[in-house]
Amino acid sequence: MSPTDEINHFLVTRDVASGRTTVKEFGTDYEAAQAAYSAAEREAAVQQDVDVVLLSADSLETIKRTHSSYFEPDLVSELLAA
Repeated sequence: MSPTDEINHFLVTRDVASGRTTVKEFGTDYEAAQAAYSAAEREAAVQQDVDVVLLSADSLETIKRTHSSYFEPDLVSELLAA
């Protein structure tokens, strides 16, 4: 097992206007995460105030700690398991 086998990928979308953050977890499937990220970026290009990022870490807890501005209390609207 290589270190990258333990890296999970998370598509994080933040609607700045509403303050809502959504997260979709892809586990270790980088190709699926990248495809979803590309689609989300295309969709966000026609909307205003939407941030889309693809983040990778060992866990969602790490992402929440390292990118806390996306996860302020009462702002996370849903967590979708892949």
